Amino acid sequence: MRVLFQSALFGRLAGTRLLSTTHDSLTKSVMAAAISSKLPTKAKVPQPRGKFTSPSVFLQTIGRGCDKFSPKFKSWDQLFSASGEVMKHELGIGPKPRKWILMWTNKFRLGIDPYFIPTSKKHEIKRVDRLARMKRRGRT
Repeated sequence: MRVLFQSALFGRLAGTRLLSTTHDSLTKSVMAAAISSKLPTKAKVPQPRGKFTSPSVFLQTIGRGCDKFSPKFKSWDQLFSASGEVMKHELGIGPKPRKWILMWTNKFRLGIDPYFIPTSKKHEIKRVDRLARMKRRGRT
């Protein structure tokens, strides 16, 4: 909105010499500000607090099998500075646990301590029933 207002203002005063030099420098500064605001900022690594002093404790608490990835994270800083791309390509973590870890690291940055959330047994029971049905029909 500010850029639209500025361009309307410049359109009215375009004939003056002062405005043409000011317009060029202002356009450059507005563009530089727009570009710098789009750059991603690096997330801060929070200090360990409470019982969460190591990556293994953190990953064990969030559950869903994330504790098996604790040897891949050497330090607290590595756990909280690893991006999704790093976890995917360098550490070899699959999509579901990767998203789960990223969600909980972000919540920890916001001040929410991790807690265990169990998965629903409803889908597990359906999968077991489906496999048993396939076995009875001889499709396995």
